[in-house]
Amino acid sequence: MRHGLGSEHPLCDRIQLFMLILFFIVWGVDTLGFFVLGYSTVVVQAFTYPFLFAGTIIFLCISFYLVSKSHKAVLEQVQDPPELVDSGVYAWVRHPMYLGILLFCLAFIFVSISLVSIGIWITFFIFYDRMAAY
Repeated sequence: MRHGLGSEHPLCDRIQLFMLILFFIVWGVDTLGFFVLGYSTVVVQAFTYPFLFAGTIIFLCISFYLVSKSHKAVLEQVQDPPELVDSGVYAWVRHPMYLGILLFCLAFIFVSISLVSIGIWITFFIFYDRMAAY
């Protein structure tokens, strides 16, 4: 169901904020439990630290690039009447802001491979997929 060019789900901002807060609370508690108590769902021992560090840096860089370029493409270009943006990062991916935020969270999963955080991230992905299809 389409609601016009550029419209988004009415609860989009609230859902994004809720999912980000939920992700970082779960990730923080699970990571803290691993480093302080020695018990959590973190499986970081299965991976080498250079691999984890590289994944974190790569996903952070890509996420910052996507978010900044999508902001620039949408907010700095006034189009009257509104038109579909299909240049820049929007030529590669339809929702670079959503992808950037998902990759940002994925970068934190690489800091400590938390199984619970991965589950929350998958839920976050499903919500973004639903919002993108709105």
